Amino acid sequence: MLKFIIAAFLVVCANSFAATNQFRGVNWADKRDNFVSDVLLLSGLSLNDTYESASVVADRVIGQFVEVLGTNSVRIPINEPTASKYWNTYKAVIDVGTSYGRVDIGYWGPAQPSGPKNMDDWWKMWKTVVDDYGEDPNVYFEIFNEPHMYSKNDLRNLYATWLEKFPNVPHDHIILDGTGMAQNVPEIAEDSRFDGCLFAVHEYTFWNMGITTETGWKNSFKGKVGNFIDRTICTEWGGAMSPGDKAGVHYEYMDYNANPTNYFMAYIRGMSDQLREWEMGSFYWPGLRDGDWYSMTVREGEGANIKLTIPNQSGLDRLHMAWSDTVETTPVVQEPFGEVPVDAPADTTNVVVDSADSAVDTVKSVVEPVASPDSSIAAITSVRTFVSLNGFVKVFGVTGKFLGSVPFAGECASEALKQFGYASGTYVVRFSNGKTSRVKISR
Repeated sequence: MLKFIIAAFLVVCANSFAATNQFRGVNWADKRDNFVSDVLLLSGLSLNDTYESASVVADRVIGQFVEVLGTNSVRIPINEPTASKYWNTYKAVIDVGTSYGRVDIGYWGPAQPSGPKNMDDWWKMWKTVVDDYGEDPNVYFEIFNEPHMYSKNDLRNLYATWLEKFPNVPHDHIILDGTGMAQNVPEIAEDSRFDGCLFAVHEYTFWNMGITTETGWKNSFKGKVGNFIDRTICTEWGGAMSPGDKAGVHYEYMDYNANPTNYFMAYIRGMSDQLREWEMGSFYWPGLRDGDWYSMTVREGEGANIKLTIPNQSGLDRLHMAWSDTVETTPVVQEPFGEVPVDAPADTTNVVVDSADSAVDTVKSVVEPVASPDSSIAAITSVRTFVSLNGFVKVFGVTGKFLGSVPFAGECASEALKQFGYASGTYVVRFSNGKTSRVKISR
């Protein structure tokens, strides 16, 4: 199976944070939720998977997060049984994830009101993870997800001990949740022992369903972050994307691009606007979790046949709005690219050109070259569709927005795109006669 490699990711330097918007992520979760006492099985995986078969599943899921959603980061859970009993298989998820971008590995304990059942096992788990990935520039370590069972001082000391035990992990790759359910960043960030670290905040509607305005949700979120905006990532936020029931009320599909009529709509709109305003990176909860009405995608099929579909386009629009390193917030156009060779020679025979296509498009491409090598938009539009047009290929972003046209005379497709400033990434070239090839550019 082909793998899309997204290159040239921004590396944040310790003590030099300006924004965290380099994280455009989603969570990939166990269908039972991640608070389990046994091996974590991300949606689509099973106990029977090997490293090889898990790689196929991860490539399908994370690859479609990139293609369909436009992500460059994924957040996955870890717990003690997964590290001790399933590690060789689970590493496939991390390895595939790092080939696409960043991976945030966060600890989930069992659903209980106390810390890990056995701290020795907890430290062994983290040693296993750090030994294999502590030097990987695309791996981040979220030490404890929603550590509500610890007091402020106990949690600070736990984090400080972790830093002492793993001194070679760069602080800018360590993520510390705020106290409570990751609801109070300042209580952790004010401790100078954590200088250079990143922080995590969570926000959900079920913590305060009485907030029914966008401004109300923005203010609630601000109170959880305080003055540490430039070092904080929202590693969980999410709302209803499919029909469902909550607090005795049934909700059909909601249009998050419309003015809010309930707290869900106000929350999604307020959160996405605030994240964009702050240039704060985020991981939507969840990108994929089977059976979860909050899930941004729905899974069909198994293994190499997994296909992810979007249940609520307006929710995806707001997710894109939250990503301040992009300018595209228009709907995604999903196309069944299928399996095609990389940089296959173009077959332009019998190409049928729609006479309705305007020549104005070709003029635009010459005047406004798209996606220069240092353009941040290149990451979200790393998969584009090209259709032949009178010696040109028309270029569209992953959200379906027309970006311009590039002259093409049948030469090597990757060279043609390089000449017009396209950044490193994987592209899809499709002609109006149905011929298709994937093109990979490295600079």
